[in-house]
Amino acid sequence: MEERYLELCKLFGLDAASPLSDKQIEEIRDYFGGLPKALESYYRICGGCSGMNSAQDFLLTADKTYHYDLKKWECGDYCVFYVENQSVSVWAFRRSDIDKDDPPVYETYDNGKTWFETCDRLSQYLISHAYLNAVFSFEYSDEDVIEADESHAKAIAEEFPHVDADSGLYTGVKFYQPFDDTLIAVMNNGEEGYQVFFASRDEDHLEETADILYPLCGYEE
Repeated sequence: MEERYLELCKLFGLDAASPLSDKQIEEIRDYFGGLPKALESYYRICGGCSGMNSAQDFLLTADKTYHYDLKKWECGDYCVFYVENQSVSVWAFRRSDIDKDDPPVYETYDNGKTWFETCDRLSQYLISHAYLNAVFSFEYSDEDVIEADESHAKAIAEEFPHVDADSGLYTGVKFYQPFDDTLIAVMNNGEEGYQVFFASRDEDHLEETADILYPLCGYEE
């Protein structure tokens, strides 16, 4: 998992790891009573990258590094470590899984009354959320949301290289990477189909992607 976390750093244009401080990590460990390996490794490699951890949703720390205080959420049997940008949804691992290397991740949107599994591996969840934050942090993006149906989603999957960053985040998301510095996120929107977002760190690559993506989704130039 460490290798994949380092790949995230490259995605965000970093030449090396960008960690949280040892003090921050120990404060989180003390609060939870332990840390799964997948989460601690992420803190030590990616935890200090602002764009990766706060462009859309927020990685929680004990000192409000990314706006929110980890200790605001006390959910009993669950350890909350990530929050949606409007604090509606939060993501957590079970306290009983704290000694596992890579436990499942669960989401609640009703203040902990009900929980459902978002991803079967914490490392995959973190990678997926990092990719989603990338789409909202890259310098160049199209502000319009592309509305797509099943045929459009299939066409995107056939046209662009797929990235192993999928998860059940929100209602499910898949990622595609036309260029090393360009991402497409295809989010399941339930009965309404799909919503497609894309962004790049290179303006020309964004335009090249748009020239292919919009016609694939039935949009005329």
